[in-house]
Amino acid sequence: MIVLYTLLGFFGLPWIIQYLAVTTAQEDLGRELRIEAIQANPYSLTLRIDGVELDDTDNRQLLGWNRLFIDLAWSSVVNRAWTFKTIRFDQPIIQEERFASGETRLSRLAAEQSDNGRSDDEPAPLPALRINDLRVEDGVLRFADNLPGATAATADHPKRVTLELQDVGLSVKQFELQKGTRSPLRLEGQLSGGGMLAFDGTLQVLPTPGLEGSTRIDELSLVQAAPYLRQFADVRLVGGTLDLSGQMQTDAQQPFAFQGSAAVEALSIRAGPDDEPLIGWQGLHTERLGLRLKDRQLETDTIFIDGLSGRVVIYEDQTTNFGQIIAQRPSADAEDYSDPGRTDEEAAPFGIIIEAIDLTDGALRFADYSLPLPFSTSIHTLGGQISTLSSTSAEPARIKLEGQVAEYGLARVDGTVDAWHPTRATNLQLSFSNLQIPEYSPYTVDFAGRKIAGGTMDLDLDYTVKDKQLDGQNNLVLHDLKLGEKMASSDAMDLPLDLAIALLQDSEGVIDLDLPVTGNVADPEFDFNQVIRQALGNAITSVIEAPFSFLASLVGADSEDLGQVEFLQGRADLLPPQRERVAKLREALNQRPALAVELAGPFSRTFDGPALQREKATQTLRRRLAEAGREAADPSLTAESNQGVLEQMFTTYYPQADLQEIRARFTETQDEPSDGTGLDALAYRNHLAERVIAAQSVTDAELEAIANARASAVRDTLVDPTANTSIAADRVRLPDPKEIDSVDGERIAMEVGVTADSD
Repeated sequence: MIVLYTLLGFFGLPWIIQYLAVTTAQEDLGRELRIEAIQANPYSLTLRIDGVELDDTDNRQLLGWNRLFIDLAWSSVVNRAWTFKTIRFDQPIIQEERFASGETRLSRLAAEQSDNGRSDDEPAPLPALRINDLRVEDGVLRFADNLPGATAATADHPKRVTLELQDVGLSVKQFELQKGTRSPLRLEGQLSGGGMLAFDGTLQVLPTPGLEGSTRIDELSLVQAAPYLRQFADVRLVGGTLDLSGQMQTDAQQPFAFQGSAAVEALSIRAGPDDEPLIGWQGLHTERLGLRLKDRQLETDTIFIDGLSGRVVIYEDQTTNFGQIIAQRPSADAEDYSDPGRTDEEAAPFGIIIEAIDLTDGALRFADYSLPLPFSTSIHTLGGQISTLSSTSAEPARIKLEGQVAEYGLARVDGTVDAWHPTRATNLQLSFSNLQIPEYSPYTVDFAGRKIAGGTMDLDLDYTVKDKQLDGQNNLVLHDLKLGEKMASSDAMDLPLDLAIALLQDSEGVIDLDLPVTGNVADPEFDFNQVIRQALGNAITSVIEAPFSFLASLVGADSEDLGQVEFLQGRADLLPPQRERVAKLREALNQRPALAVELAGPFSRTFDGPALQREKATQTLRRRLAEAGREAADPSLTAESNQGVLEQMFTTYYPQADLQEIRARFTETQDEPSDGTGLDALAYRNHLAERVIAAQSVTDAELEAIANARASAVRDTLVDPTANTSIAADRVRLPDPKEIDSVDGERIAMEVGVTADSD
């Protein structure tokens, strides 16, 4: 018996084990199993199996090991329970692969084994099992993944991805196959692409598998996940490491839970044909990250982000770099990793609570190539905080950020936003100070066809969105704005910007504009850029179309009268009310030093002609009186003392007329003989005066002269050096006089024109 036991133990058992293992693998599983050597010791109850390799059906290695050592305790015979002192795997290797169908090599093997061993009988109870020391040393786990929808393999778009966990070490102590029993477990390994994984806790197998303990991930290279990221976005993950440290739990009651700290360092994501930076940061970390899959809950303490960097680009076709990176979803008939038993019912949303986000030293780059001139700018040294973000609360998050724009500009963001429903309740105040306007010339070219030569800008944007209704109260302040050259742009609005600036720019070189913006952000036709353009265009147009209403508002004058100066018939002097009006205009012009006025003196032959004729007749009378030795400053044509001279003037203009006949027409026969006949001398002289006045000729030059005199009178009042608010003479221009066909009322009005001083 001893000899037979010895022979069977040392020689028969190894042969039986090898034969049964190879035969079963070939016949039942259809796979080839190779075993280099098997050694057994029936006296120490040890077994060693070296050089094992199991191939899959396509002849690719599935699993194997360099050495398996099993030390069975003699107490197994006494206790009727399999008790192992030691089970040790040296250099085991598992080569798993997931196919496009979603199944894997091991899941396929398990399914085939289940089919081959299928029985209608109740499953046999599990044997009593105890392992004092289970160890795995220098293990390797390779995982190959055939990505769904991948039709061609390239360096940036691999069709097949391989991950490898090396130097796997596993240690399980005092393992028992009993319900509720937990065994100490330690696991660690190195990923070939970078990173270390470790777990130290307990393992439970019955009644359901479970793990609980501390876990750690050190410097896990995220580049290994790049192919999976490309399934969702057309980007290239070129850098970044993940660190996790905390407590992990997984069992029947909790599919997965983690509580600990997390950090992602040196993240870098690039995109686009030029492989330009898209987003990244130097460091991101939080002291507490809590994830509970059962409750669908994710909670974190403050997330600190240092050195955030991002790039937003608008291309010529109005698309953006973020819009272009979204990967096309696979077609309906494409293979994917879907669970065959998955239903179409929408899963409950994750509850996310982020205590705060703290930003330091961030930088954002913005470029717009859809404009006539390419535009780009940057916000750097961006910092601030976003308060608690909660998907389960209606309370919005508070935002307070500040950053530097370009070289000397400042940007600030303050307000509240519902991160999950921004159109439901949002109130943001964005403030930009000291922006160099020439850098934004591409937008002015697109808006008005002009470059900007100089100036700075302050911009305060106050946007409120409530129930999808936008209410924006924006304020734009421009300092020392100077226009540059004109440029063609198909989208430019036809606006006289030089005049608009002259009207809006005050004596300090400041333009202050309020731009209200409203709209329904849920409307498919809503275009925020168009709304802003329209608001700015309306503000400029309203000033240009009613410049004197705007100027009058500066000095509290009547907006309807400030643009007109009225004169009496044939006169060029300013009446007191008109002098007050011109003084108000002068005061307004002093507040707009870039504005000039044009004074085209008005005249009308039908309105001014009779007055000029009377003036010329009076001048002739004065001259004749002077020749007769009679000086009169303002002689009257109808005065009795001047009747003789008037008669001489009449016969001069009407030599064929008979004064006796005319006198007879104004002589009446008296009723009583004693009175005789009487001459109505006054009526007679009035008739002669009217005929003398009518005989006067008025030339165009004389009419234009009075028009010019009217313009000069207004100019002299505007540039009066004795006035407190006089303006420079070169800001008043006198174009050619303007003839008016007809005049309603007793006064003729001169329309004041405004123009930019540089025109």
